[in-house]
Amino acid sequence: MSLKIIKIRKSHERFRSTREWLDSMHSFSFAEHRDPKWDNFGNIRVINEDIISPNAGFNTHSHSNMEIITVVTEGAITHRDSLNNLGKIHQDEVQVMSAGTGISHSEKNEENETCKLFQIWIYPQKENIKPRYDQISLKEKLGDNIIFDYKNGQNNKLFLNQDISLWRCKYKSIKEKKMPLKIDKYNWIQIIKGNLLLKSKDSNLNICLESGDGLGFEVNFYDDVSMETEKELDFLLFSMPSL
Repeated sequence: MSLKIIKIRKSHERFRSTREWLDSMHSFSFAEHRDPKWDNFGNIRVINEDIISPNAGFNTHSHSNMEIITVVTEGAITHRDSLNNLGKIHQDEVQVMSAGTGISHSEKNEENETCKLFQIWIYPQKENIKPRYDQISLKEKLGDNIIFDYKNGQNNKLFLNQDISLWRCKYKSIKEKKMPLKIDKYNWIQIIKGNLLLKSKDSNLNICLESGDGLGFEVNFYDDVSMETEKELDFLLFSMPSL
């Protein structure tokens, strides 16, 4: 079988946390929401889709030994941390923070418009490294936008302390398109916006994903798996050699 479904997380099945200023959907266990079946997917620990009201956000809090990725899809979020970093992550920009031995930070929407983002936590490969922070822009780029490529780290603009590759994929109408060439056996797709049809030739398996859906799957024969969409599509693709 070229394509095997491991886990599927429909958007409406995600955990949800709300505050006056926050609407957050959790693909995996988070805060008071716990389900052992949804504690992680391999080294992916958290994928949260956050909607943050204007002039509000997360006050200073601490992390250690976790890789934290923020992908802003609308608006902007302002980051301040105990390393004296100050950065504003705009729409279509990506921030990564290696918490390592420990870092404190705040994330505030200091704009007059709503901010939408995905925050991802990844278990680190090495613990107690020196904390670090960086960001890049993927603005207005269609196609397979590589964010991390663990197989070829020299080409990475950002550092991730784990054997996971990550793409932000943006397409217009596509038919029978292959996945990025460097995918591994185990993968997670998180739909940001749009509809995706994932197809497998050998098993006649068709998987339909919509905005907010997540899918964990195994690929054994790359050439037998393809993607289709009739409209604009935006998703995150995580790929790893093992679970």
